[in-house]
Amino acid sequence: MIARKSFLIVSSQFFARFLGWIGLFILAKLWGDHAPVALGYIGFAMAFLTLFHLIAKFGFLEAHVKRISEGKDLGTCIGTYAAIKILFTGIMVLSVFVSIFLLKLLFHERFLDEASTSIIYIFLIYFIFLNLKEIPMQTFSGTKEIVKRQITWVTENIIKIPLTILVALAGVSAIGISPFVIWPQSLQSLQQFLADHPTGSLAMTYVFGCIASFLVGMWLLRKYPLKKPSLKLSKSYLSFGIPITIISLIVVISINVDKVMIGYFCTQAEVGYYYTVQQLSEVIVILSTALGIVLFPTLSEYHATNNFKGLVRTTHQAERYISMVTVPIIVLIIIFAKPIIYFMLSDAFIPAAPVLIIIALYAFILGIMKPYSSLIAGMNRPGVAAKIGITMCTVNIALNYLFIPKGGILSSFGIDGAVGAAIATLVSMLIGLFGFQLAAKKMTKMKILQSHIPCHIIAGVGMGLLLYYSSKLFVPSVYWYHLLGFAGIGVALYLGMLFILKEFKKQDFDFFWNMIHPKKMMKYIKSEMKGKNRE
Repeated sequence: MIARKSFLIVSSQFFARFLGWIGLFILAKLWGDHAPVALGYIGFAMAFLTLFHLIAKFGFLEAHVKRISEGKDLGTCIGTYAAIKILFTGIMVLSVFVSIFLLKLLFHERFLDEASTSIIYIFLIYFIFLNLKEIPMQTFSGTKEIVKRQITWVTENIIKIPLTILVALAGVSAIGISPFVIWPQSLQSLQQFLADHPTGSLAMTYVFGCIASFLVGMWLLRKYPLKKPSLKLSKSYLSFGIPITIISLIVVISINVDKVMIGYFCTQAEVGYYYTVQQLSEVIVILSTALGIVLFPTLSEYHATNNFKGLVRTTHQAERYISMVTVPIIVLIIIFAKPIIYFMLSDAFIPAAPVLIIIALYAFILGIMKPYSSLIAGMNRPGVAAKIGITMCTVNIALNYLFIPKGGILSSFGIDGAVGAAIATLVSMLIGLFGFQLAAKKMTKMKILQSHIPCHIIAGVGMGLLLYYSSKLFVPSVYWYHLLGFAGIGVALYLGMLFILKEFKKQDFDFFWNMIHPKKMMKYIKSEMKGKNRE
């Protein structure tokens, strides 16, 4: 059931990412060189506010999932979590206003100019609803009702992307980008407004998408029990949440401080390169994200029943399949980084090709680390994860400071800006992987040096060499249909090599087929939507 639920998450997230790519592709093609700048403002605002998003989360997200998975009263959990989210969302909003005032007072326009500030205010609305949306989403995570969770999550892109395309079609007045089509007379005033305020209008598409997602989640939650918040349970959430908050702070800083620092030391276009490439690379971490969502409550149950064999077996199995699936994707990105960026975005983003390669490697390490971090959280040891995270964060910030500025210690090698930020992130993630693996070994006596990952890497290297020389020999210019062909050939080569290495067997084929079996999947979806599958 873990595999089927994970595949459901993978499918829905891939669908949402595909919609997101369509929006990015159209925006990049229609807005040209203005697209990286506009997306730079978007990325900067989201990174800035994500630093405050921690206040509203405060580790309660994981605590809510854990308490539900442990069998605590569902109605009391929902009531307590909702009250906490509303309170801390208000504190987050107040903190943002105070911080902007202080930054303006201390730095004037050097850190936050008028355009950046206006986009931040728009995204503050987005983050308010993002926090409130976690009430239904994390409840569904705790009950392991993945269908409802993913319907809520996917709704945002279903609403946002058509609106993004509408904004892109309106043009950009300031730099003379005309609307792609002539709008009807009745809509020309709207078109002119969008063209006069392109970045702000683009930001509002995120807001409308998140509001729609929140409303869908609350509608799906409408028949669930809702009881008075419990002070005792609130303290329980707090005791679990404080160490998790440290971890979250570390993750948030590690993921977002780079974009803020790029915006400060470099240009908004550099932020746009980095932010957009991160969006493309998220397809790599879909599987690890999916497994993490399902693994945490599952491992928590194993720990509650002292099933340590189940803990270790499930962790190793998750690590193996994450590695097996992600290696060929990363190889394709490394070999064809520039064509991928050109056909998925536009030539305006070609300078981001080195960043895409480094971020792809980072995504692989993150995926391998996910089962171990879920194991430690499921064993109710967030303090251990916090110590590892503090080390990661410290290294990440220090390396960002050294690698990002023009004139930094590696600038003479062409490493600064977005490339420098990507390398800093990769190094800190490697440290995190080793830390979580060693901690897991100490806590469970599990083996951490498994043979499967070296086999996947060997098969991936062989696949990459064959594709690289084949592309150079037979295809002087790579087009999108070549990429699809190389992807198909590459996967076949990869699986063949794994079969030779005895790393892909019949039970693996059965595992994947059982995971994606259409009839079984539809049966599961119908069962959950009828409320018969809370397990």
